[in-house]
Amino acid sequence: MTSRIGFMFAFATAALFGSAHAQLTMKSDEPIDITGDSLEIVDDVATWTGNVRALQGEAILTSSKLVATLEDGGGFKTIRAIGGVRYSNGKEAIAGETALYDSVARTITISDNVVVTQGETVMTGGTLVYWLDTGRIAFNSPGGERIRGIFYAKSDEPQH
Repeated sequence: MTSRIGFMFAFATAALFGSAHAQLTMKSDEPIDITGDSLEIVDDVATWTGNVRALQGEAILTSSKLVATLEDGGGFKTIRAIGGVRYSNGKEAIAGETALYDSVARTITISDNVVVTQGETVMTGGTLVYWLDTGRIAFNSPGGERIRGIFYAKSDEPQH
């Protein structure tokens, strides 16, 4: 169950940057509801295609395709979301073309034109890697583009 929670909610931790571990405290007993236009299971690989939507609590992940490699005892070894990947939990949103959750490496990698938003704050770049165990985040652009962040400071002054 931990791998399922890690997949759905660690995307939010990548968006938070300052309080990464806070988002991992979601209830592990919440079910994951995955739907798509079709589902094919071969051996230990489940593939959803067409308008894929994965829900857990308030978290929503959408993509064109989702490929999950299953572990023997249940749970997921890897989950790859492909094509127009979008994640939202009501507070943060992350977009990219591909996402990979690896339960062995304990990482989540989001690639290809990544955009992370939290309120007015926006970060963009080529690839984002999040290490679940340490909270470490690396944002890079293998194609040579620059990483961009737009941040807004909170004002202590009352607004009129």
